[in-house]
Parts: sequence; C-alpha cells; structure tokens
Amino acid sequence: MLKAFVSTLITQGDHPGDFCFVPANELVGRHALVCDLEKPDRSGCGCGQAFGGFTSHTGTTTAMVTSLDITEREWREQLFQSLCDTGWAAAMDATDLAELIDGLVDHDLGAAGKLPDGTIVGRRAWNEARGTIDRLIYRGTAVAAAARNGP
Repeated sequence: MLKAFVSTLITQGDHPGDFCFVPANELVGRHALVCDLEKPDRSGCGCGQAFGGFTSHTGTTTAMVTSLDITEREWREQLFQSLCDTGWAAAMDATDLAELIDGLVDHDLGAAGKLPDGTIVGRRAWNEARGTIDRLIYRGTAVAAAARNGP
C-alpha cells in the first residue's frame, strides 16, 4: 500500500477561492507548476493553490491522503504519463525530467506518508528569489467532516 494524495470534495468550498475540476479519488500532486503571478496572500491566478490531476489534467484545491493498492513505480509512471500528456516532459531534457519526478516523489509521497489516511490538505505555493515555496495546509479529516455534516 502506498499513501498518496487523491482529489476530494470533502471540505471543498470551506475556504474562499476553492475550486475542484478533478473527479473525486483521482491521483493528484503538486506537479502543477507555479507562475510568478502567485503571491503569499493568495492573490494571483490560483495555480499556487492547485493540485494537478494525473488523468484529467485539471486542478483542485483539496486533496486527501489515501492508502492505495499501487507501488511507487506505478505512481511514478502515472506522473510521467501526466507530464507527457501536458507537454511538460517534452519541454525538459531527460535528466531534468528525472530530477523533477524524484523531487515530487520526495515532496508528495513523503508528505502523504507522514499523514494519517483521511487527512485533507490544501496547498499554498509561490515563487520567491530563493525559489518556490510550497506548503501543505491542514484542512481537516474525512472523519471529522462526516461527523460535522451528519449522516
């Protein structure tokens, strides 16, 4: 079992500017690169709030940690295919692409692996002179949301 992020509608709409164009339970990651318009105060185009859908190639502001019956290699292959489908892979040489994928394994799978299943997160990312700042924002748990919303 591999812990990874999937799209969720749980807590969607709880924060101003929330959006979800990714079908529920699709693999998502922080491979959506951040433009220079994004600012720490959440102004900008919204790309710094988005997790990118591996298959739909659309964005969502909410993701949930889920244990999946896939291997890290399968996750990497799905990420690679997404980068190919969206044109990012063609824009990089093989070394840069491999480094990007390795970095996202550490970044996304590393973060998901440290959190309990059902943890819901948002994203805040922007560019600074020292590089891209990319943080997960705790948004709750699926269990707590279900209890709050009732049966």
